Amino acid sequence: MESPSALPPPLPPPAFSSCRLSKTGFGLAVLVIAACAVFVVGRQTEHRVEREERVGPNRMLELMARYAVGVKGMLLSAGQSNADVTKAMQEDIGQFARTDEDGLRLLILKGWLADTWPTAADLNGFAAKDESLRADVAELEALKATQGKGDDEAWKALKQRHGWIADLARAQVLADDADERKVVMQQAMGTAMVLMGASFLGMIAVVAGLVVMIMAITRWRAGKLHLTLALRSRVEGGVLTEGFAIYLALFLFLPWLLRTWLDHLPHWAPYVPAIGALILGAVWPLLRGMKRPQWKAALGFHRGQGVLQEMKAGLLGWVAALPLLVAGMIAASWIMKFTGDVPSHPIVDVFAGDGWAKFGAIILAVVWAPVSEEVMFRGLLFPGLSAWMRWLAGLLLSAFVFAVIHPQGWAGVPAIMALAGTFSLLRMWRHSLIAPMTAHALNNGIMCLMMLLLW
Repeated sequence: MESPSALPPPLPPPAFSSCRLSKTGFGLAVLVIAACAVFVVGRQTEHRVEREERVGPNRMLELMARYAVGVKGMLLSAGQSNADVTKAMQEDIGQFARTDEDGLRLLILKGWLADTWPTAADLNGFAAKDESLRADVAELEALKATQGKGDDEAWKALKQRHGWIADLARAQVLADDADERKVVMQQAMGTAMVLMGASFLGMIAVVAGLVVMIMAITRWRAGKLHLTLALRSRVEGGVLTEGFAIYLALFLFLPWLLRTWLDHLPHWAPYVPAIGALILGAVWPLLRGMKRPQWKAALGFHRGQGVLQEMKAGLLGWVAALPLLVAGMIAASWIMKFTGDVPSHPIVDVFAGDGWAKFGAIILAVVWAPVSEEVMFRGLLFPGLSAWMRWLAGLLLSAFVFAVIHPQGWAGVPAIMALAGTFSLLRMWRHSLIAPMTAHALNNGIMCLMMLLLW
């Protein structure tokens, strides 16, 4: 791993020697950030309850079901059939089931894997639980009785509630040469091949990341790779933290107020205050008296050793982060096991659908998020907190805030913190924001590519 050809130029004189109410401003900023984190966690809990009450496809369970069906299809194509493999897959998929609706979906999947239609007793057991499941079971029985030609409206309702698994149920009652059955199998086998290919490439990438990480640590200990964060006064750090708190509060609360007060709000409307929040948060230090050269240095608004060199560093940093990301995923599996919380993200529903929404999601994930979040978190929050505490504490605290405000839930926190910590280390290594922005965009871009291939 290469280090900069030269250390960054010395910082200009202090931005300002004093700033009115700087200590008070920092304290209030920390309280605002904490309140925003609590607000986000509360909203995530409400959304989770709303999703369970609304009843829609469980995309994680659906994805794993497609994988299991695809693996069985490939085994049969190869002239093999392993009951132990399918049984193990059923057990693994079971951890994604959280509701009675998920139980019915697992029953359908189990029937497909075992080449048997669910028994009447099992179906009636779910029908007895509530009215919506009774309607689902009635449509499943109608599909069986009519060989997939049930009532159109009832079928649409089943499809809307259970997604691809409804297609799987209908495919099971069709003839082996039916086009709908072939489509379901093609989708499942495509998902299985993508996941297996991604797992293989991922293992190679993690090994490469481990090598890069060891090389980086070796060079750092030898003094050939410098991880430094420019020392800033608490006054400067307080002002940077104030800017982040203003951004976060406006970014979260203004869209929420708009949705609360206005009906039929266009889907793009919440992004207007988000842009304003980003601009105000970034320029806040200037409004508080920080000079322009110090402001640019503090936020990392410069080309570093050159755009291409910084982008190369971002690529190396992301590769080195992969072992940490895997460790975060292992921690997530423990959280899932003990709490039942399953990581999820609204963007998955977008990619599971059709239309231009996918394009908009890609722009948000690969362009907007890397730029806006790196400016705020690695430009303002990380150096702002580090001015008041040791840089490691600032790194961990800013990474935790970064993870908590993302919608994946508690199970997603360890992996997201690993990424955020890596972005902060890149900021310390390169001082410019180009490297962490590159790593962030690369990570999100790969995730979007996976979603496109899977759905």
